[in-house]
Amino acid sequence: MKHIKFGTDGWRGIIADDFKYENIDLIAWSIAAFVKEKLSNERGVIIGYDTRFNSKETAQRISRILLDSGIDTYLAIEPTPTPVLTSEVISRGCDLGIIITASHNDFKWNGIKLRNSNGTALLQDELDFIESNISITKSKEISEKYARNIKGLLTEISPKEGYLEDLRDKLPISDISKSSIRILVDNMFGTTADYIEDLIDVKGSPVVIDSINNYVNPSFPGIKKPEPIKENLSKLSQRIKNENYTLGLAFDLDGDRVGIVDENGEILETYQIFLLLLYYLLEHQNERLPVVKSISVSNTISSLAAHYKVPVVETPIGFKYLSKYLLNAEAMIAGEESSGFGFLDYNDRDGIVSSIYIIHLIIESGLSISQILESINKITGPTYIGRKDLEFNSRNRSDLINALKNVKANDIYDFGLSYVDERDGLKFSYNDGSWILIRISGTENLIRIYSESINQETADIMIANLIKCIDLS
Repeated sequence: MKHIKFGTDGWRGIIADDFKYENIDLIAWSIAAFVKEKLSNERGVIIGYDTRFNSKETAQRISRILLDSGIDTYLAIEPTPTPVLTSEVISRGCDLGIIITASHNDFKWNGIKLRNSNGTALLQDELDFIESNISITKSKEISEKYARNIKGLLTEISPKEGYLEDLRDKLPISDISKSSIRILVDNMFGTTADYIEDLIDVKGSPVVIDSINNYVNPSFPGIKKPEPIKENLSKLSQRIKNENYTLGLAFDLDGDRVGIVDENGEILETYQIFLLLLYYLLEHQNERLPVVKSISVSNTISSLAAHYKVPVVETPIGFKYLSKYLLNAEAMIAGEESSGFGFLDYNDRDGIVSSIYIIHLIIESGLSISQILESINKITGPTYIGRKDLEFNSRNRSDLINALKNVKANDIYDFGLSYVDERDGLKFSYNDGSWILIRISGTENLIRIYSESINQETADIMIANLIKCIDLS
């Protein structure tokens, strides 16, 4: 059995290879031990799932093991976005949320995300406890210890309407429903199907909301993987160009990330989405709490915040590092490079809430997305982002980690080093504001390289030079 490791946001594996019933059972018994021994075990566990192959069956299988362990279990009856499940964990005061999803990975993958009673990711020591109990021997011990007790109570739930009602109470949905905005949504065959339409309730409203990829198909036809990035949004972009929509929205499979396409069919970079959200809070909602961003996020976020005299906190990659600031009311927004954004009232990533804020920004400002970004760019100045993902053999992971220790800043860009950040991978920041970051993914066999500069050539050259310094053979 391969070692099962919970990374930046859960565990993921190839279906029928790592992600198979034998391993699922081992994980489920370990989670049962975690709930019984480390949590209160008073309010039960919620289990949800996405639209992938075998997600529903996996959720049901885990629920049976938890029930056998005497743990009350709430099981979603339909595919449900991760932010909806986390909202349900909070509203019910449950001990734990389990979501069967591999997020944006391609169709071969599935996985498990865990959320605590606050709706945020588990702490490392909690994950360490779960990992330490994942084995055949440990499973037998756990089952013998807990499976003889009174069985837990199963309750089937449909969290959607409660989540939508909460958003209608807290967000400016009525303002949006009175507008004549035209929206095209790409649900990428995932869990967000019909959520925007049902939230805004377009019946009798001048709002137009149309959708593509709005049904379940776990092979994700026409897209490489259900991630709202440029290479997957050409269909959405083309329809916006041809059919005069105000904007396009795209969600990853479990709905915690959002992609945006402007009125001209231009697909926004993730930092531009962050800028729109931050501008909305600063300029239109007059918020002034700090901003939190991961180290791979553009410096333009700091520039916009500085214009409004708002401090910025930078963290390692992984929303668990950002969400604690929201949970403690120490930030108004937290964002990462992969289009995941959380807010003061929504401590975990929520693509649906993010999209509503941007829709309301358009309505309040009376401007198009491109016009709003033009105003923001006058504050922040221009920037260019580089990004490269490189696959590697899992056997080479330790060698790559050692190779990073030998990379020198001058080998990448000879402009004078400002500082080095080694909290998460290796980041070199230079005196002209350019920077480059290389890190090894915690959930996939990928090296992720990010760069930023005031000109595209420098951003690209830094990545090319860095690749020369590492050996991927």
